[in-house]
Amino acid sequence: MAAVHSRLKILSASYTYREQAYTDALTALPNRRQFADDLGRIEHGDHLLVLDLDHFKRVNDRHGHAEGDATLQRVAAALRATLRSQDTAYRIGGEEFAALLPRTSPDEARLIAERCRDAARQHPPHPPLTLSGGLARHGLRDDPVTTHHRADDALYAAKEAGRDRVLIAPPARSVPAAPRDPWQVLRGTLGSLPDQEFGHNEWGALLRAACDSVPDVQGGSLYVPEEGDFVMRAQLGFDDTLLGDRCPPAAQRAWYTLNEADWVSGQPRVLRGYAVETAAQRTTELAWSDGAQVNSAWRLQDIRETLGVPVTDDGHVIAFLNLDRFTPGAAFDAAAQELAADAAAQIARILAGRARRARERRRTRELEALVQITGALRDARDVAAVTAAMNSMSHVLLEARQAMYMRYDPVSDMLSATGLYGFSRAVRDARLPRGQGLSWMAVKARDVIRVNDLHADRRALNLPTVDGRAGLFAPMFSHNRLLGVMVVIRDAPFGEDDAQLARTLAAQSVTAIERAERIQAIQDGREGILIALGRALEARDFEAHGHTARVVNLALTVGRAMGLNEAHLASLRDGAYLHDLGKVQIPDAVLLKPGPLDDAEWRLMRSHSLAGEDLARHIPGLSSEALMVIRHHHERWNGSGYPDGLRGTAIPLLARIFSVCDVFDALISPRPYKHAWSVEEAVNELRREAGHSLDPEVVEVFLDHLPGPPDGPWHAESALPRPDVTDM
Repeated sequence: MAAVHSRLKILSASYTYREQAYTDALTALPNRRQFADDLGRIEHGDHLLVLDLDHFKRVNDRHGHAEGDATLQRVAAALRATLRSQDTAYRIGGEEFAALLPRTSPDEARLIAERCRDAARQHPPHPPLTLSGGLARHGLRDDPVTTHHRADDALYAAKEAGRDRVLIAPPARSVPAAPRDPWQVLRGTLGSLPDQEFGHNEWGALLRAACDSVPDVQGGSLYVPEEGDFVMRAQLGFDDTLLGDRCPPAAQRAWYTLNEADWVSGQPRVLRGYAVETAAQRTTELAWSDGAQVNSAWRLQDIRETLGVPVTDDGHVIAFLNLDRFTPGAAFDAAAQELAADAAAQIARILAGRARRARERRRTRELEALVQITGALRDARDVAAVTAAMNSMSHVLLEARQAMYMRYDPVSDMLSATGLYGFSRAVRDARLPRGQGLSWMAVKARDVIRVNDLHADRRALNLPTVDGRAGLFAPMFSHNRLLGVMVVIRDAPFGEDDAQLARTLAAQSVTAIERAERIQAIQDGREGILIALGRALEARDFEAHGHTARVVNLALTVGRAMGLNEAHLASLRDGAYLHDLGKVQIPDAVLLKPGPLDDAEWRLMRSHSLAGEDLARHIPGLSSEALMVIRHHHERWNGSGYPDGLRGTAIPLLARIFSVCDVFDALISPRPYKHAWSVEEAVNELRREAGHSLDPEVVEVFLDHLPGPPDGPWHAESALPRPDVTDM
């Protein structure tokens, strides 16, 4: 039973897949594949009706493709409702339909055809749409393909006769068959194929038809834009190893040689002799500079005359057609160029829908990428965060296996690896002197450089740590100042679309780095002011030189050990710098009094914490947590402190951290009224006060992170951390 059940599931899935493969997704009618199968079984006396919507392009142009699709669906529904139960309707092309009418007399077939034509008028778009048709009877000795050709010929005769009519094809041998237009066959065969079904055979059919259209052609190639590059999809007279070769847009334009207006208008151009050599050399240079490998199978040196035509649609170049000759002469005259232009126009008709869908996907991808990049970089406040976001976006948008930021150091004039993603730690110290490697080539070019095979490119340095095959190098400039180079590595080749995404990511990252540098400059300037204020207060209070710097660094050490985030550490640092700001309002007679203070003087002295908080409120950007350090750094764990007599955890944590650091430094520093204690004496005092005047947990963390031997004697010089420049 399990085996039977499994078999049934397989049969069901196979049936579903076959239905999808033989059904038109838009109209739900059988598609061209099903039509070809059924046409092969047509019998004597059966009729074939082919129908085509008149001026259908107007519907798309005036009302958009959505209305065009809706029109096709309405016509399909009308045909399905009009035909008999034994008849079958098909969609066999863009706006082309067919119907097989089995066992039908000529008069009955003609009436059915007229009803189908009239049915389309009952579901009109705006403007109203009409149908033209051709009806052919299958004879006893007729071939199915011949019957289809006869119906097609009658359809085109109906078009030429004014449209909105159905003409009946004469019997097969009564009139010699007219020559078939190969482009008509190709439009019917390829016009309705989904994009992903365009393969080697389909591209080859397009190129062969173009080569057959122009006399004396000995070879040719068809390039189609994919991911921004022109990719060879078909060739004649060359080698199939060229298929898939990529030509960057600049190199393709160099091969064309004419100006932008001629390029977008599809103007044919002919090169002969020395002009071929010159264009080939320039094309090779630009392809090589962009990482495209120059393949000897291109036979550029063998081409004696070449006719090139941009295939255009709506101002976009959607393919490039090369027609070549390998023998001397001037065969590609004005008439040949006109024929080539006609061939390009026919190719454009077949590829236009495919190209439009590709452009829409590209625009959608670019907009989505811009949104993602902006979101990723929006909150980056330092260069490290920008680099991390940049690497993350490289992975998401460019499918990077590895990425790094080569930061420029103007002092050494080198590029230094930083912000690694996917690279081993061995690359962490990599440095490139000016002029070495592909990163510096990108800097020199001031644009993205793509290399599709790093291991075969002689310009690449030794790359033992590179896991992928293709590399992209995007220079980052702030005006004329070099910031660095974004490096992205992956397996698949990079296209011009990828290069454009990299340019966008690099430009947005430059903006984020500039913002981070401005923020850092503001912070550095602000911190410099705080340092100056702290030292000025030291000088007025005759405190030991460096007291402010020491307590700041001690407090930051304890704060980090206790897991404070960067915002809280910044508040702790600011409060530590300004903890005695209120002493500027204490008279010298009190502040500098060598002996004990009386009660009134103590009340005045204790007011400095409130006065400091009030003064600090006028400093822009100072957080409320920093103000709490200034106000409460003299509060005590047992509630004996001031100004508010807070007790235990009611005292803000940052103030408790600073209090321990301030007490310790005060103990080991000389003052006018006392000598400096040894570090060992100060440590013992902190242990005695833990749980009384000082937070016991903070004291424990402080002692655990105070430098010095755990069991040996303490030394003041080794016990105190050196001032951290990055925190000053």
